Amino acid sequence: MRNDVLINHGFRDLNPLFVGSERCRPGKSFGPAVRKYTLIHCVLEGRGRIRKAEGIYEVQAGQAFLILPGEVTTYEADGEDPWVYQWVGFDGALAESFQTLPTVVSLPSTFTQEMLNTEGSELREFRIAALLFQIYATLFGNAEIKHDYVRRVRDHIQALYMQDLRVEEIARSLNLNRRYLSRFFKEKTGQTIQEYLITVRMEEAKRLLLQGKNVSETATLCGYQDPLNFSKMFKRRFSVSPIAWLARQKGESPL
Repeated sequence: MRNDVLINHGFRDLNPLFVGSERCRPGKSFGPAVRKYTLIHCVLEGRGRIRKAEGIYEVQAGQAFLILPGEVTTYEADGEDPWVYQWVGFDGALAESFQTLPTVVSLPSTFTQEMLNTEGSELREFRIAALLFQIYATLFGNAEIKHDYVRRVRDHIQALYMQDLRVEEIARSLNLNRRYLSRFFKEKTGQTIQEYLITVRMEEAKRLLLQGKNVSETATLCGYQDPLNFSKMFKRRFSVSPIAWLARQKGESPL
């Protein structure tokens, strides 16, 4: 059974649009869909999963999942233990902050329960807005989500640069929206995540070449399956081929 309460008072910072609840049947799916607002589902019972472009997230009772504007999402109840959830959709100036949160968070269900219980109140919109601010304070006051994302991206790249590493995979490992993480990293460092990955690979390539590794070995150890592609990237970065660079370091003339 689905229950929706539509509201929209036009508050500036956090403006609730609607709240609702549903006890889903086994395997019930919704989507794919795209929204223009932020949406939080609090799972009261059971479990399910949400699919986004960057991956699939399992969610269970006591957790909540976030859907951001512009994301294509599909979510479905578990086939054996389907979830019961409540939701709140909202916009406003502070809504963009939710892009910094993981897709799955811990959030007391009492918030959405209170929102649903405000139906019929003359001050319903104000009470729901107040509860939404409490959700905001709870999520952003949680020390567990106050990560140094730049450091974590760098640590991830340093550990896995030798693999076929992609920005989508890094974002998924941090439970973050790829677009948000890319913009955040660029704002904080002045370079894109891909540019930093290339920098790490090229610095490691120089070290390996000096150790006596040939171009093919160096390419593989730096995450490039194609030595020619590696050589092109090396020359683009240092204006010389790997062989010519190594010869310069040794004070030799390249062959």
